[in-house]
Amino acid sequence: MFIRPSTIQDTTAISEMARACYGTLLSSHYAAETIKVALPHMAHVPEGLAKCGTYFVAVEDEVIVGACGWTDGPQGAEVRKLAVHPDHLRKGIARRLLGHVHSSANAAGHERIRTSASLNAVPFYAALGYTQTGRIEIDTGLAGTSFDAATMVRDL
Repeated sequence: MFIRPSTIQDTTAISEMARACYGTLLSSHYAAETIKVALPHMAHVPEGLAKCGTYFVAVEDEVIVGACGWTDGPQGAEVRKLAVHPDHLRKGIARRLLGHVHSSANAAGHERIRTSASLNAVPFYAALGYTQTGRIEIDTGLAGTSFDAATMVRDL
């Protein structure tokens, strides 16, 4: 497995992988109706993100098995759309992707990184040194429908 920057040509493969990931992992903390509404918004990878140079894919046998990146947000570096295909969970791919993200953000001059983590992902981020700072509701893209998440931060 290797990690490389994503390209605009990767958007469909990333979105399909993210849909499988989130559709599987979110069911332990969210109602089926919430997942159904949130999934299209969560799995969509905008072209700008895919080609920004700070969004990365994990590739195994020429197949994208994971993705994660960072962008500059209002409060500094922010983790963006971490996902690993369910068939490739528990192999350290998410840890390696986040390690790559942390190094990239730090090399760009950031000293901290933030994320909005789905509730099922909070223990994973905590194990990597993130501290929960609060809770938010993320807009799903459909009026009146939101998705509960935790805000978390980590020093780089």
